[in-house]
Amino acid sequence: MQQLLFSVLLAATVSWPVLAQGDSSVVITGRVTTTRGVGVDTANVFLLETLEGATTSADGRFVFSTMRRGQATLVVHREGFRDLRTPVVVGVDTLRVELALVTGAKTLATVNVVAGRYTAGDERGAVLTPLEVVTTPGAHADVARALQALPGVQNVDEGTALFVRGGDYTETKTLIDGAVLFTAFTYDSPNATFIGTVDPFLLDGIQFSSGGFGAKYGDAMSGIASLRTQGRATSTSATLGAGLAALSASAGTAITSKLGVRAAGNLFDTDLLFRVNGSTASYSTPPFGHDLSGSAVWDYRPTGQVKVFAIDQRLALGVEINEPSYSGAYELSVDGMMAVANWKDIAGPVLMTARASRSTTDREQDFGAFRLLTGIDLRGVAADAEWGAGDNLTLRGGAELEETRSLFNGSVPSEGDDRSPGARTVVVGSTGSGNRFALFGEAEWQPLSRTRAILGVRSDRSSLTGQRTVDPRTSLAVEFRPGMTMTAAWGVYHQLPDPLFFDATLGNPAVRTMRATHAIIGAQLGSGAVLARAEVYAKRYRDLAQMTRDYDVVVGGTGRSRGLDLFLKGPVVPGVSGRISYSVLFARRTDPHTGIIAPAPFDVTHTVTAIAEGSFGSGGKLGIAQRAATGRPYTPVVSATFDAARGVWAPAYGVPMSARLPRFTRTDLSASYFKPLGGMQAVVYAALTNVFDRSNVYAYRYSPDYQQRFEVRSLFNRAAYFGASLIIP
Repeated sequence: MQQLLFSVLLAATVSWPVLAQGDSSVVITGRVTTTRGVGVDTANVFLLETLEGATTSADGRFVFSTMRRGQATLVVHREGFRDLRTPVVVGVDTLRVELALVTGAKTLATVNVVAGRYTAGDERGAVLTPLEVVTTPGAHADVARALQALPGVQNVDEGTALFVRGGDYTETKTLIDGAVLFTAFTYDSPNATFIGTVDPFLLDGIQFSSGGFGAKYGDAMSGIASLRTQGRATSTSATLGAGLAALSASAGTAITSKLGVRAAGNLFDTDLLFRVNGSTASYSTPPFGHDLSGSAVWDYRPTGQVKVFAIDQRLALGVEINEPSYSGAYELSVDGMMAVANWKDIAGPVLMTARASRSTTDREQDFGAFRLLTGIDLRGVAADAEWGAGDNLTLRGGAELEETRSLFNGSVPSEGDDRSPGARTVVVGSTGSGNRFALFGEAEWQPLSRTRAILGVRSDRSSLTGQRTVDPRTSLAVEFRPGMTMTAAWGVYHQLPDPLFFDATLGNPAVRTMRATHAIIGAQLGSGAVLARAEVYAKRYRDLAQMTRDYDVVVGGTGRSRGLDLFLKGPVVPGVSGRISYSVLFARRTDPHTGIIAPAPFDVTHTVTAIAEGSFGSGGKLGIAQRAATGRPYTPVVSATFDAARGVWAPAYGVPMSARLPRFTRTDLSASYFKPLGGMQAVVYAALTNVFDRSNVYAYRYSPDYQQRFEVRSLFNRAAYFGASLIIP
C-alpha cells in the first residue's frame, strides 16, 4: 500500500549516522569529574553514533576503543548529574578527553525495566536505536513501523497505525517533546490505512509504552509513543537525499556556543514509484506531499534550556472508489501542524519543566459532489517539577490545561447561483470546543537497591463530559539478581472520545469519558544486546463511545482483552544480530451495531515479527524481516434486499465479527552500502518489499447488489525501492 512506499521514501531522506571507518581501532580515554575536580564513578561514557563505550572507575577514569573515524558525539550519563554531550573528532591516534559533569536534580539509580515500556534512544542497552529504526527491513525509516516490531502491537493490516494490546489505534497517543502529533499517521484512502510521518533522525530518543504508563500521561487508554527531538546543534552539517519517490535536505548549525538550529524538508511524489512497481489501486492523483520541520535549542546556562520545535505536513491524493455505497472519484488532502516550546532548569534538588504547544489537523475529502471537512485545533500548556526528597525517594507533580476546537462540515455545490461560481451549500455541519484540566502526583521509592515502587494518581476534568476522573496507578520492579528482573503494574486510564461525538446534532448527549484498567506482570532476563522478556496482561473497558455504519453514536460499550507478549534479542551467528517478538491476544468489545459482545475489530490472535541484520565488507549492511499475523475479524454480508424508494440494495449482516480475513504474511529485504568520499560520506540503499509476492487481503468489497465479493488487496505485490544520501559533515 502507498504508505509502505511513503515510509520507504523517508529512508531516502534521513541523515545516516555512519561515518568513515578505518582498518584499526582507536583508543578513547579520559576522566570524568565533578566541577570541583572529584572523580565520578560508574558514569556511562559512550559514542552516540555507535554506542561503543565504557563505565568509569572509582577515580572517574575510562578507556574504550572504536573503529569510527571523523566527527562524533561523546555522551556521559550518570544518575544525579546532568547528561553531557561533547563533539569530538576521532583520528588515528589515541583520543584523550577531560569531562566535567554538572550536578542535576536528585534522581534514583533505579531498575531500568518498567512494565509495558520499551525505549529506543541514545543510551547503551536500549531495546532499539534510531539507527535500528532506519535499518529495520520493511520499516523503511518509519518510527511507527519499527515500533510495530515490538511486542504488544498487533499487525491489523499493512499500515503504520499502532493497535496496542486489543485497543484501537485512536487509543494510543503520539507525542513529540510532550505535544500531541495528530498526523503521526493518517488515512490515505477509504480502504487503506495509514502513513507514518516522523523522520527518526529528527529524534534522539523514542519511548514506547504498551500499557501501565505513569500518572504523567493522560487522555490515552492503550499506549504512549513519546518521541524526543534532537538537542542543540554543536557544529555545521548537511544532508542531501534522492530516491525513487522523494527529494530531501537537512542542515544544522551552531549560531553561538549556546544556541543551535536545525531544519529539514522532504518532498515526495509516488507517481514514478507506481510506474516502476505498478499498483493494485487506480489513482487519478498518486499520493504526494511534503513535511518541513525546524528546531532551535538555547542552553542559556549549564542547567537551563529552551527548546522550540515545529513541523508542517501535507498529503494529497486522488483515487477511484468502487463500493456499493459510493462509486466514483475520491480526493483527499490532509494538512497538519505542530509547534511546541519547552523550558527546563534545575534549582537545587528540583528539576522544573514547562511546555506550551499547538497541534492542528485539517482533512478535506471529496466524494464526487459531496465535500467533507473535518478539523481539530488543540492548544495546551503544562508544567511539572521533580524533587529529590531523599536518597531513596523522588517526588513528581504537575498540571496541564488543553483546549480543543473541532470542525465538521459537509457541503454540496449550490444550484442556480451565477453570482458565486463554486459556491457550496452546507448540508451538515457543526463546531465545538472544550477544555481539559489535569493534575498529577507521583512518588518513586527505592526501599532496597534493587527494588523500585512508583505510586501515582491523576485527576482530569473535561468540560465536554462535565466529569472529573481519578486514576490511581502503581508499578513495581524487583531485580532479584543482575540481569533478572520482575515487573508489575496496575492502573486506571481515561480518554475523551472523538470531539464529533459531543455534537448536539451528530453526537450523543450521554457520551462519557471512556475508561480502561490495566494489569501487567512481566519478567526479563538480560539487558542491552541480549535479552528475553515476557509479559502477561489483562485490560477491561467501559463507557466506550462507538459509531455505527449509519454514523450514529452509541455509548456504554464495554470490552476486555488479555494476552501474552514475548520479546527476544541477541546474536544469531557471528556478525548477525536478530530479534523476535510474538504476541497472543484475546479481545472482545460491544458491537456498536447490535449491542452484543463480539471479537474486537482488531482482535488479531497471533502476531509475530522476526528480524535479522548483519554487515558485510567495510560498509555494507543486509537485513531480512519476516512478519505474520492472524487475519482480523469482520462481519460478513449474508444477503441483501432492494430498497425501491432509494433505488439501492440494503445489506443484511451476519453474526458480528464471525468471519476472519486470510492470514497476513510478508518477507522484506534491505541493503545499504556506506562509502567515504573525501570529507563527505555517501550511502546507497535498496529495499525489496514482499519478496515472495504475497497477495495479502485486508478487506472485502461488494458488488452493488451484494451478490459478489471482491478482495481488497495490499497496494503493492512485490515492490522495489532505491536511492542515495550524501552527508556533508
